[in-house]
Amino acid sequence: MTAKRTFQLRYVGPRFADARLPVEVLSDLQAFRDLLVAYAKELWRNEHQDRKRLPKGFDKSISLDLVAVEQGSAVPKLEWNADAADALLPGFASQMEDLVDRSYGEIIELIARAASGAGATDLGRDQLRALNRLGAGLGAGEKIEFVGSQAQNGNVVYLDARRRKTLITNSSATYQTRYESTGILRGVHVDRASIYGQLWVDTEEYREIELTIDAARVEQEFDGNVNKMVEFAIQIETDTQDNFKRVVDVFDVELIDPTSGPDYQACRARLSELGSIKDGWHNGAGVAVVQIAVDNAAGFLEARPGHAKAYRIYPTEDGGVLIEFEARGWDYSVEFCRDGFVEMFGVEIDGVGELSARRFPGVDDAFLKLFDDRAPGGG
Repeated sequence: MTAKRTFQLRYVGPRFADARLPVEVLSDLQAFRDLLVAYAKELWRNEHQDRKRLPKGFDKSISLDLVAVEQGSAVPKLEWNADAADALLPGFASQMEDLVDRSYGEIIELIARAASGAGATDLGRDQLRALNRLGAGLGAGEKIEFVGSQAQNGNVVYLDARRRKTLITNSSATYQTRYESTGILRGVHVDRASIYGQLWVDTEEYREIELTIDAARVEQEFDGNVNKMVEFAIQIETDTQDNFKRVVDVFDVELIDPTSGPDYQACRARLSELGSIKDGWHNGAGVAVVQIAVDNAAGFLEARPGHAKAYRIYPTEDGGVLIEFEARGWDYSVEFCRDGFVEMFGVEIDGVGELSARRFPGVDDAFLKLFDDRAPGGG
């Protein structure tokens, strides 16, 4: 009778309801298998120190098949088949089964220790590499539960972003995570001697980053579109303080039109509302918002739609429009005055920095340059 060992990883979070498993997390399954193999290799070497090499076919004998995704939160069911392992390593099936079981136990113990903030300090290179991919795309409030496992407190063992970081940074000076955001394309380059090209993208979180992609895409899609907005999904490496170190992998990058999104449309609707305000609002103290203020605010929104999600739009008592937003640790205000002038000022949120009010005769190049210097990524 065929001996089979199953592993179930329950993905918890709104994204995974109704057995939905986003394709970007499928790489977790390969990473889990690689982590299992890394521990199996370590156990084998510790128990066979007289052998310099692993048996031929050892790695492939620990092959996992995705046989089902169960209902509820997405629960991919992975299966290891002893008969398949025996075909690659004749006579070793029972020994491999024991190694697989013990390796899974090592993984559970590793993650359980992270629950108390105690990471590992002796992870090998292959184990770290696998951990850097396992759960890299987990967001806030999301976790992977290892079905059937049990921590000392009786609860199921799970991996979330915090535990994952604890595990990796206690063994390494850096760790990797998936980063999805938008930014402004600042430059492109194609090396004629290479099949790859580079994009330089200005991001709110990590300033300018370099993305390496196919040279043909750089020429055909991005050349000539400097200062346009892009959306990207990448794997990055940061230090223990979350300071950016490098881009590890580029999953996707695309030019986008921010004016077609719901945040931009909501801002347009809000400006239309302000344009209908009459004298006497704000307990009789406010005057009607003048058209030039609405027009200037609309022109600014058109020129810098990238921060539309963050824009908070208000009328001012004297008939102007005020847009407030946060960027890179600063709280900024842009006021579109009733006389047609535009003012920008701001304060550092967790510091003492201050941007004194700067006044411009409209939404001109000088104003937009100041805006871009202070809050890049809005183009």
